[in-house]
Amino acid sequence: MRLIAVRVLAVLCAVSWLVLPGFGAIDLSVTWSTDWPQVLEAGWGLLATVIVCAAFVLVAVRPLRSAPAVAKLVIATVALAISAVFAEEWGLFALVALLALQTAIVGGLLRRGGRDVWPPRPIGVSRPLLVVACAGVVPWFSYALQMWASNRESRSDSDITMSIDHYSVQGALALVLCLLPLLAALRVQMRPFVPVCASIAAFYLGLVSLAWPHSAGAFSRTWSAAAIAWALVLLAVTLARPVRAAPLPEVC
Repeated sequence: MRLIAVRVLAVLCAVSWLVLPGFGAIDLSVTWSTDWPQVLEAGWGLLATVIVCAAFVLVAVRPLRSAPAVAKLVIATVALAISAVFAEEWGLFALVALLALQTAIVGGLLRRGGRDVWPPRPIGVSRPLLVVACAGVVPWFSYALQMWASNRESRSDSDITMSIDHYSVQGALALVLCLLPLLAALRVQMRPFVPVCASIAAFYLGLVSLAWPHSAGAFSRTWSAAAIAWALVLLAVTLARPVRAAPLPEVC
């Protein structure tokens, strides 16, 4: 019964970020519309759907192996909180409080049911994944700093949702894209779910930015292409299977 409760609650949480108050699907639906700031809409939509909603869906589908989902939710909560402070977007704490509460309830139910969402397993560092993750840290963190600075300027080219400036959420997404691949590179149980989600978010954000280079929050064309390339390499490294060399014949 407890697992059923966890599944139902996780589905409700996922819907809340997909529709209301998360606006995930709604924002993604206008990323190709000339009436909206496409890149900023994509950033909010990706954070709400690919990062948060997908994590709750994973909990609902397989609550007994929910460590990657819980880790993603914790990182998303922390990133939103940091973004609220550095972007001086105090209204963002409403989303922080909502996500923190949802994560705490879902995680608490799993633990009370005797389900350890952090099972004792080997760390399992992936060196190729760590290299790719480190390559993205400086660009993504620089982008986060830029978005937070833009938010503090209260720019007129942004969009406001529930009294929250989209620039602040854009900075939170960039911070998430710094942290998730690093976590996945250091802990084997985070793979492949966590880095695959990060690669999807980075790829789509780069694609929208490439299509709308003059949109608020957009990269240059060069950096848009770089974000797409980084996302594809991250995905390839995550899904690559090590090839074992055939044993050499014994020499008599």
